[in-house]
Amino acid sequence: MNTRFRHLLLVTLHLLLISSAGHSQEPPSGQDTFHNPLLPTGPDPWVTSHNGFYYYMNTTGRDLTIWKTRDITDLAHAEKKIVWTPPAEGPYSHDIWAPELHFLDGKWYIYFAADGGGNASHRIYVLENKAEDPLDGTWVFKGKVADKTDKWAIDASVFEDRNKKYLVWSGWAGESDGEQRIYIAHLKNPWSIDSPRVVLSYPKYSWEQVGDLLDRPEIPHVNVNEGPEILRHGDDIFLVYSASGC
Repeated sequence: MNTRFRHLLLVTLHLLLISSAGHSQEPPSGQDTFHNPLLPTGPDPWVTSHNGFYYYMNTTGRDLTIWKTRDITDLAHAEKKIVWTPPAEGPYSHDIWAPELHFLDGKWYIYFAADGGGNASHRIYVLENKAEDPLDGTWVFKGKVADKTDKWAIDASVFEDRNKKYLVWSGWAGESDGEQRIYIAHLKNPWSIDSPRVVLSYPKYSWEQVGDLLDRPEIPHVNVNEGPEILRHGDDIFLVYSASGC
C-alpha cells in the first residue's frame, strides 16, 4: 500500500473546536485566528499534550520527527527534532508510516509501521524513552509489536481502559493484499501483545468498497479499513477510521 496521504484532518477539527470555544461570533483580535494549512505537508497526523506542551508527529517516510509547541496552531514555527532514523537495511528500514507518541506508565512510546523494502513486510514497531520530555533522553528500540499470526499491520494506536491497555491497527487477514481490517488486541505491556487479535471492522458496506487504485495495475482494487483512532466521551468509547481505498 502506498504511503497514506491523509490530510491534517484530526488536527484541523481539533483546532476548529479550540478556536470556536468560548468566542462570540466576532473574534476580538487577530490572536484568535490561525491560517491553514498548519504545515505544507502532514500525512497521518498525530498530536498529544503533556505538561503544557503539544507534541505532534506525522509520516515523513524516512525517520521519526517530533514537533513541540505550546501553541498547536503555530506548528510551522514549532521546535522539532528527528528522534530516530532507521537502519539502512533490515525489516524496519523503509516506509516509516503513521507514527504515534504515547505516554504510558511514566515513559514515552512511539508506535510506527515500517517494512524491509516491500509493502508486504509492513509490521508495527515501538520505541521507548524514559525522559520527561520526548525530545530529550534516548529512544530505545523495543522491537516488533505483533500477535501470534504476525500478519501485515500498519496504523497502530493505543488506548487504556480500566487499567488495561489495548492496541488497535489495520491489517490483512492473510498473506496477500486486497482487504484491510481493523483489529484489536490486549497489551501485556506497551511492547507486547498477549491475546489473539479480534476483528472490529472490515469493509462490508458499499461506501467502504470504493477502492480503485489507478496507479497500481497489479492490484487495481482494494477494500480498506485503516487509520483507527479512539475517541472517548464519558463512559463511551468510539473508534473512527478511514475507509474506501487509501
